[in-house]
Amino acid sequence: MMKKSLIFLGLLACVSFSLPKNKKFIPPGTVQITENFFADETEISNLSWLEYENWTAVKYGTYSKEHYATLPDTLVWRHPNSKNEPYVIYYYRHKAYRDFPVVGISYEQAIAFCKWRTERVKEYYAIAHKKALNIEDPVPTKEEWEFISMNGSNVFNTKGRDAKGRATLNCAREKNDTLLIDNRVNNGKYPDVTTPVYSYYPNRFGLFNSFGNVAEMVLESGICKGGGWIQSLKECRAGKDIPYSEPESWLGFRCVCKVLKLPA
Repeated sequence: MMKKSLIFLGLLACVSFSLPKNKKFIPPGTVQITENFFADETEISNLSWLEYENWTAVKYGTYSKEHYATLPDTLVWRHPNSKNEPYVIYYYRHKAYRDFPVVGISYEQAIAFCKWRTERVKEYYAIAHKKALNIEDPVPTKEEWEFISMNGSNVFNTKGRDAKGRATLNCAREKNDTLLIDNRVNNGKYPDVTTPVYSYYPNRFGLFNSFGNVAEMVLESGICKGGGWIQSLKECRAGKDIPYSEPESWLGFRCVCKVLKLPA
């Protein structure tokens, strides 16, 4: 019953289109950047990934290679500086972390998720509107990521805080760098790992956590942008390419949506 509920929720999340009278197409969970280009409001969450995993398990079987291919590597929480053993068990599946960004994902898994989401949206649209929808939901290229993160930014600054001393992104701090996080003083080097995907302030485009929280994979394999909770403030900037070679506790992604042909 749990799996069926998650799949139903996933279908709603993936296909809840907004098609007003003017026929404007707004892909689910995105904000508009240009006429035919949209970006996810947030990093992909554990809940979104659970929906993908459970859909795959039902379609192909719990013990299928397709299902195993969707499983995150929860052992990333044992990597140096992650040191959060309970997260190995709880971070991905416990309901308390449903709105936190999914981590432990490889580049290949992220690409597969994007393809799956594209097909689910197109499938629903064809059923609901009797029309074909020509879209794709990849991870952004480096240039696209920098455009949506920086051209829309109105909160990022070199200190990572606003005028009242409140944090504007989730990243590592110097030991003497005191600031407020949810009205609490934090002067430790590392924050309490990730935060929910709707934390802090959105930029002018309406994107949350472009900088900090989890670094975001781009289409160029082995490169991520924006920095994560474990990176320093200096690394959490648009011009910085951060290399990776495997799943990490500080690495996630978001999708963009390219409408190749607007619905008639």
